[in-house]
Amino acid sequence: MASILLTLDNIDFVKSELRKAMPEAKSAHFTEALAFGAGYNTHAAMQAAIKTSTPQRPILAKINDERIASRLTALGNHSSSAVSTKVAVRSPALPQRIWVEFRNGDIGANNYWYRECQKRDIPNLRISRRTKYVKLNWDCISLDGRSETHVMGESGSALGKTMFKTYQGIARRIPGKSEFFGSSFVGSVDRLLPELAYDLADEFFAILYEPMRQQTLAA
Repeated sequence: MASILLTLDNIDFVKSELRKAMPEAKSAHFTEALAFGAGYNTHAAMQAAIKTSTPQRPILAKINDERIASRLTALGNHSSSAVSTKVAVRSPALPQRIWVEFRNGDIGANNYWYRECQKRDIPNLRISRRTKYVKLNWDCISLDGRSETHVMGESGSALGKTMFKTYQGIARRIPGKSEFFGSSFVGSVDRLLPELAYDLADEFFAILYEPMRQQTLAA
């Protein structure tokens, strides 16, 4: 499963990409299926949840392809078993991304993404692509000072431990020589296979972002 911020632009983009693979399916069917894939029983339920969030801190959801396929099938679409949202959700063209991947040493892409994270007040997660392995980097320097309290002090230490445990769990899938270094505020994991890095980036963004969203909702 891949993670996505539930914004109207993101949902419309993923829906458009899926319809390219299944042009025979009705638009309304994809609307319902995507909501079901995001964990909601209906599109109306997802819209109600989105309205409870602020535009600055949209809901972060995992998209379950099996749930999407089951809803499409229930709605009468018989070629839905091959539905995959990962490519769309992790596409560079997704309007509101949660992390990016670019060639190692691409200073222009690095600077552009930092400015984007700063503008959106989100943690800066980026994957540096090499020949075989990739490096996942993160930092919270992009955050407004009022948004970074959760990565400071005892709460920051607790989040750092959660990130390390999450890394250990994901890295066990394919044993290798990856290396975790840093804290919740700034750090990196080097020598990762790409697919592991993508999943880890999703998880790390959730760990760093959700406390910020909850803080905004409580304000």
